[in-house]
Amino acid sequence: MTYENYSMIVLAGGKSSRMGTDKADLCIGDKSFLELQIEKGRELGIQDIQVSGYRGKRCPVPVTPDRFPEKGPLGGLESCLRRAKQEKCLVLGVDIPLIPVTELENLLSASEKSESAVTVLKHGDRKEPLIAVYHRDLADGIREEITQGKGKVFGFLDKIGYTVYECKAPEQYMTNVNTPEIYIQIKEREDKENCSEQPRSLKNVKLSNDEMISSCQK
Repeated sequence: MTYENYSMIVLAGGKSSRMGTDKADLCIGDKSFLELQIEKGRELGIQDIQVSGYRGKRCPVPVTPDRFPEKGPLGGLESCLRRAKQEKCLVLGVDIPLIPVTELENLLSASEKSESAVTVLKHGDRKEPLIAVYHRDLADGIREEITQGKGKVFGFLDKIGYTVYECKAPEQYMTNVNTPEIYIQIKEREDKENCSEQPRSLKNVKLSNDEMISSCQK
C-alpha cells in the first residue's frame, strides 16, 4: 500500500546543543539523517514532503520557514501544516534516523482507523509526539497555543486528545541520536551489520564536529 494521500513533515530545526553540530547533516553510510527520513517518506509513496527548520545545504525538498521563530517543534508544525497539500501529515523528527519504514507504515495504518486528529507512536514507556500523524486543520489550534505563550507539544496534545500506536520495532531502532557518544554507537552498530570486517573499536574515541560531518562526504 502507498500513501499518496498523506503529506510529510520532517522536523529538522533543533538547536543540536548537546551534539555540537547540526544533527540533520550527520550521516549513516553515505546519507544524512535528513536524507534518510525523506527517503522513508518516498518509500511510502508520499509526494508532498517539506522540511522545517533546516539550515544546511543538503535538502532535496522545500524547506518551510517558521511563521513563529524560536517556538520549537510547535512553530515548525504550525507553518508546515498550513502548507500541507493533504489532510493528514506524517510528522517525523530528524534525530531518530533508524526507525524502520514498516513502523511508519503501521503508524499510518493506525491513523486510518482512528477518529483522532493525532496518532502518536509509543515505544516502551515513551510517547513520541514528533513521530506521529497530524491533521492539517490543527494549524489554527497550534497557533493559539503558541500565541498564548504555552508552546509545549504534549500540552497541546493533552488538550485535544490523541490516539497511541504501540511500536513493534526493537528499541535499538528508536534511538534518539542527540549526543556524539550515541552517534558513535549507532555508527559502529551499523558498520557491523553492513560490513564483513570488524570495525575498529570506537571506545573512548571523540569525534570533532568536522569529523562527524566529513563521514558523509567519503
